[in-house]
Amino acid sequence: MAFVTYIQKQDSTQVGFGTGVGTLVAETLVPEPPPALHTRTKTYVVDPPFFGNGDIGRVAVCGAVNELAATGAEPRHIALGIVLEAGLPLDLVRRLTASVRAAAAEAGVTVAAADTQVVRAGEADRVFVTATAFGVLGGPPLELGSVRPGDAIVVTGSLGSHAAHLVSLRDGLGYEHHVPSDCAPLAGLLRTVAPGIRHARPVVAGGLAEVLRQTAAARGLTLRVDEAALPVRYEARVALAARGLAPLDAACAGCLCLFVPPEHTRGVLAALRAHRYGAQAAVIGEVTADPMAEVEYLGPDGHPRTRTVPPGSLPERLL
Repeated sequence: MAFVTYIQKQDSTQVGFGTGVGTLVAETLVPEPPPALHTRTKTYVVDPPFFGNGDIGRVAVCGAVNELAATGAEPRHIALGIVLEAGLPLDLVRRLTASVRAAAAEAGVTVAAADTQVVRAGEADRVFVTATAFGVLGGPPLELGSVRPGDAIVVTGSLGSHAAHLVSLRDGLGYEHHVPSDCAPLAGLLRTVAPGIRHARPVVAGGLAEVLRQTAAARGLTLRVDEAALPVRYEARVALAARGLAPLDAACAGCLCLFVPPEHTRGVLAALRAHRYGAQAAVIGEVTADPMAEVEYLGPDGHPRTRTVPPGSLPERLL
């Protein structure tokens, strides 16, 4: 709220309200305009919906919060729509609600609204969740148009761990005990480095390769990536290879791709690695001025190459 004071000007010889130039005649309380509300919403389908170190509830809360935080907004609240399949054991429902509460508390948001619907058995894969995050802009927006030639490309964590964990569970590979899902709320991590970055994107379905492809196409610039610099856990690489999937194409649930001005790269990297969810952060490439709008990957021989993923080759449900 703001106080607006109105002054009636009078003759300078008249003694005013301690000023000698005027008299206080009114003081009115005028409400300040509310900050612009920013939102992000997404529907989450996870196979399996309950996994080793998480579940679809945590994925939905963290995913919506991360999507909103990547715009530069500060997440404040979250709303959930939950579809449950008839026959879902109540202990799993309790696990889901407890997970939502814990993830929201960790992310620093309140669950402002929630709705549930039950469908007949066979009409859903146990549970689907739609999550909407609400927040306000806490600083300059992290817009795609801000990306410039010379910017460093930074990832905040290992690639493909979430996808590898789910693949291993589904196919009985046994790696899920060695490569947990990376699902995490990243608004706090992003807050520590936001003043030093230009743009941020969550690495989700389609993997890092899709994030880079979209960025190159939208900006009309070529991105150059050093494949040897990609942080990937050995167990994740092996589990993904069993499905014919490369880490570049694998979904994450706790990783961001950042575009950082060269003068801020060292400081941003140090700040990321000091955070519990950024210990594996790495600089993986740079933005070039080449207008071909492609992504070039430098292999072991140092020669750049482009890569394409045939349509339909990616698993449909890695989140």
